[in-house]
Amino acid sequence: MSWLETNYLARTKQTVWSAAFLAVVTIMLTAPRSAAQGMQEGINVELAPTTSAVPVPDADNRDALIITVTESGKLYFGIDAVAPDSVVERLTDRRSRTQNLYIKADARAPYASVVKVVDAARVAGVAGVILLTAQPKASQSGALVSPDGIEIELARRTPPATK
Repeated sequence: MSWLETNYLARTKQTVWSAAFLAVVTIMLTAPRSAAQGMQEGINVELAPTTSAVPVPDADNRDALIITVTESGKLYFGIDAVAPDSVVERLTDRRSRTQNLYIKADARAPYASVVKVVDAARVAGVAGVILLTAQPKASQSGALVSPDGIEIELARRTPPATK
């Protein structure tokens, strides 16, 4: 085989590989993005199972307010550990008047720890509080599941009636 034929084959092979690479990159850039790309990094807990929750896909937004309560009662704002006394301050700094708070509490978490977070949400004036839950759904292995939750209504203190 002459030098000319070898050089031509090498250039053809390089062109084919370049075209294949460009095709793969184009497909990756134009393919619809999956929900996994919007999911937040977080602390893993065992959520309480329920059958009455509704989908809350906004909990996967990057700017969603999520407080996690672990089995031991430790609190995390996103992935950062937070002291119970500073939850109100952290919520006030990060929230807008229309933003919900998502509480991701471990099923075995102390009730008092969850109540502290709910009370902090009321004091900070968040728009709504949603308890994230686990759903007993039959899903395909490896499939992404939208978070589900139960919205709770916070009681507002009203001044006592005067007589």
